[in-house]
Amino acid sequence: MRQPDLLGEFLRKKRNAIAPETIGLQKPRRSRTPGLRREDVAERANISTVWYAKLERGSAEKVSLNVLLAISDALCCDNSEKQYLLNLAGLVNEPTQIGLSYQLPDTSKRLIQHLGSLPALFINDYRDIIYANDAFNLMVGFDVNSIPQGSRNSILLAANSHLWRRWLKSESTTELQDCMQRTAASMRAAMVNRVNTDWEQRLAHLLEQAPMFRQAWEQQNVKELEEIERVYLHHSLGEIMLRKQHWHNKAGEAFGYLMVFIPLNEQDECKLSALF
Repeated sequence: MRQPDLLGEFLRKKRNAIAPETIGLQKPRRSRTPGLRREDVAERANISTVWYAKLERGSAEKVSLNVLLAISDALCCDNSEKQYLLNLAGLVNEPTQIGLSYQLPDTSKRLIQHLGSLPALFINDYRDIIYANDAFNLMVGFDVNSIPQGSRNSILLAANSHLWRRWLKSESTTELQDCMQRTAASMRAAMVNRVNTDWEQRLAHLLEQAPMFRQAWEQQNVKELEEIERVYLHHSLGEIMLRKQHWHNKAGEAFGYLMVFIPLNEQDECKLSALF
């Protein structure tokens, strides 16, 4: 899809998701719109309804920064959603990732292994796992690096692997849905400048192979990657509290980020260290 089409689709989804009464408006008795009307958004943003309708249809030639910020406020967008809108409108210059690569330099692999007992992996924006260290493999209970490249993806593993869902403590449908929604929201935020054939084909494959992810993707939620503290189920150690941190990086031809799981207390740190 073109950037204006993506912008319009997001605006429609966001508008339909806002109940009028939650922002002090009355819902019209005979309205066929599930959320706000276009007129509501236009009035709150102090722009014409005709102009806003063009944005939703993807037919507006240009939108100014001030207008888009006003629309984002009218739609109660958080910072991640606001950034996403600005990127779609071409108002924020960010480096575009040219393509996908599964190759990681040996020096980067050694760096990840030198993290020792800290589970870590290098992953791209489409959740393709490029490399996992030994500590991570011990945590999930199998050698992630042995999986063929096309299937070595955290979304596909969540959809198809019992061991992966067990480690994430996402074995129930509700827990897995929450996991897929968080992943889809952060992936949508990351892919805004990745509009080319390689990236679109990879996304299409994920949507086809993981129906629950497709459902989450269609909700149009946007959220930047966040540092998370939660309980995971280590294959050997049982429940363990870890902080998941991310470091964005470009290593050779590989674009992505280093994901590291860090224990929050000395007891859990000693448990992990004892495995090495």
